[in-house]
Amino acid sequence: MSVSVDRRSHVIAIVAMVICIAAYASIRSEFRLRPTMPAEFFEGASLPSDKRAAEERLARAYWKCAVAQLQWRYGYAHRLPEQAPADFSVTVEQAGRSANDQNLRAHYWQKLRELWGVSTVWQQHYEWNTISLTNSLESAGQWLEDHMRRIVGNI
Repeated sequence: MSVSVDRRSHVIAIVAMVICIAAYASIRSEFRLRPTMPAEFFEGASLPSDKRAAEERLARAYWKCAVAQLQWRYGYAHRLPEQAPADFSVTVEQAGRSANDQNLRAHYWQKLRELWGVSTVWQQHYEWNTISLTNSLESAGQWLEDHMRRIVGNI
C-alpha cells in the first residue's frame, strides 16, 4: 500500500515540476515605451508661453504616435530609419494646425531617434506568451536530440 502512495506522490511531484517549468518558459519579458512623454522629448523652455502650449500638445501627440504605432514595429534597441515612416503622423484634432508642418514632424522624428535607445524611456513588462513556450520546447527538443545523437550515434 505504501509503495503505491510513494509512486503517486512521485508522479504528482513530476507533473507539478513539468507544469512549473512550462509556466516559467511561457513568461516573456518585453520592453515597451513609457506612455508618459519624457521631458527630453519636448524642450519648450525657450519658447514664448503663448506658443509653448501648442508645441507641447504637438510633442505629446507625436509621442503618443510612437507609443501606439512605432514601438510594435521597431522595438527596443532597434535603430530607427533616417526618414520618418508614413505612420509617424498626427492629426489636426490631436495637434492643431502644426500637425501638417513637415519641419516639426522631422524635428520630432529626430528627437525620437535620439531617445529611442535610452533605457529610461522604456519599461519592462512580463507577460504570458505561448510563442515563448513553443520556442522553449523546440530548443529543448533540439538540445535533447543533439545529445541523444552523440550518445547513441547517428542512426
